[in-house]
Amino acid sequence: MTARRSQSWLPKARQQFQALARLLPMVAGSLVEQYVSCGKPRCRCQRGQKHGPLYYLYWKEQGRSRSLYVPREQVRELRRQIHNYRRFRTELTALLRGQRQAWQQQLKEEHHR
Repeated sequence: MTARRSQSWLPKARQQFQALARLLPMVAGSLVEQYVSCGKPRCRCQRGQKHGPLYYLYWKEQGRSRSLYVPREQVRELRRQIHNYRRFRTELTALLRGQRQAWQQQLKEEHHR
């Protein structure tokens, strides 16, 4: 089998990878809604009525948990971008699984010749 024929899946794979770009923009992480106490002794939060909801984006970076405050007016867009990332990751996993299966099939066919 020639090198050209053995990579017949490549144009389709390139097209599938390029199709994943439709999911941009995307953000990896989790959006968390939190209620907090401010620490002022006479504040309502000291009696149980915490401030919030406040929104934070959490992600892992170099083995450490990181967070970023997200203004309320940005929450909807951030949710969309997190959803896009999760779809990207799912579709990429499926695409890579298909390529691995194609390689396994090709090796099996070459072995039986």
